[in-house]
This record gives sequence, C-alpha cells and structure tokens, in this order.
Amino acid sequence: MEVLKTTGLRKVYGSGANAVTALKGAELSVEEGEFIAIVGPSGSGKSTLLHLLAGLDRPTAGSVHIDGKNLYAMTDTQLSIFRRRRIGFVFQFFNLIPVLTARENIELPLILDERKVDEPYLNELIRLMKLEDRIDHLPSALSGGQQQRVAIARALITKPAIVFADEPTGNLDSKTSQEVMDLLKISARKFHQTLVIVTHEEGIAERADRIITLEDGEIVSDYSNADVGNVFSSALGGQKV
Repeated sequence: MEVLKTTGLRKVYGSGANAVTALKGAELSVEEGEFIAIVGPSGSGKSTLLHLLAGLDRPTAGSVHIDGKNLYAMTDTQLSIFRRRRIGFVFQFFNLIPVLTARENIELPLILDERKVDEPYLNELIRLMKLEDRIDHLPSALSGGQQQRVAIARALITKPAIVFADEPTGNLDSKTSQEVMDLLKISARKFHQTLVIVTHEEGIAERADRIITLEDGEIVSDYSNADVGNVFSSALGGQKV
C-alpha cells in the first residue's frame, strides 16, 4: 500500500534575481514498510526534500500525500495535528528537553496531544532501545547514542505511519551509528512503520530497501537494494564519504 506520494514538488527560496530553486519537481512514491535512504552531494536538496515530505516546510508548488491526505491542503493547525499523530521525525541533534527525563521526553508528543500513554507499547520501545536502566535519567546523564535512542523512541511513541530521519547518526561515532541504525530499522520493522532517512554515510544507506539520489534539486536515480552496492559512490559524483 502506498503511504507517501509526491507530485511536482518544488521549492524556491527568495525571489527575482535572488531566487534559488532548491527542489525541482520531485516525483516520489513510497510503499508501506519500505526503508528509503536519500543521498546526494551537499546542497543537492536532500534536507529540503525531507522537510517538505514531513510537513516541516511548505513547498512553492506540488503536493505531498501521506496516508492519502494532502498535507499542504491543510491549514497550519490541521497540519500540526496531523504531523504529531501520523509522522515521526528524528533529528541529527537529538532535540531533547534538558529538564525532562528520558521517559518524559519519549512521552512528550502524547502529552502535547492530550493522549493517554500506551504503557505496554512504551515499555516495549524502552526495551527495544535498550534504555531500561537509563529511562529516569536527564539527557545530560546520557551518552550521545543513548540520547539518539531516546529521540527515536519519542518519534515512534505516537505509532506514526511514517518516520523521517535527517542524518540521524551524524553526531555519533561509527560503532554507535551502526547500533542506532540497527535499532531504528528493527523497531520500524516490528511496528510496520515506513522509514525515510537522509544520510551521507555509505554504510547506513546500504541498509535501505531503496536509495534515492538527488543532484541540483532533482531526483536522478532510484535504486532497489539489489543494486545498492554499485551505486553509492557514483551517486555522490565519485566522492568518498
């Protein structure tokens, strides 16, 4: 079942002589349960695309449908509610609330939405993220990998249809990066969630079902996992990342 679809997605910053086209008519379709990696050189439009897909920014033109709902036909209030309930987002810099414990950070999206915490589901997330002995600690008492695991659990607590992650391992060492991605992929599979990430790390992208490559604001390739081994370096113009 198709969970995400874009049509003619375009984003222009500025106007007139100062206009910069960051995205040029992106067409994209993602099936339920897929793991998609978006790659490309710096400035290619990866983060712009991800933010538009997740409803964090409005496009200049085009549409984004998630679960059949057109995000940008909604008012800002409607979009904010839909985003809280149906979309999970994992940031590179964790974005945890420093005065809240790990548990409270995970529960926060439900509290903001005045929804009851599903305790068995919360406990399963805590177990999957290996946070049992750190769950009542403040972020300052957690390692970078533990903080990112809290951020992942927070993104999953609302049982979203789709999870977006922008360089989720960008601030982690390679060993911790692999561990975090293993947990993110396992949890997405377990709870039948779709996962779309932006990454510059070859080892992370190779775990995906598909790799989508952007160059100069355009999707230039879309490869299945069977082809992944041969395409990553060429997708980045031969750059070693």
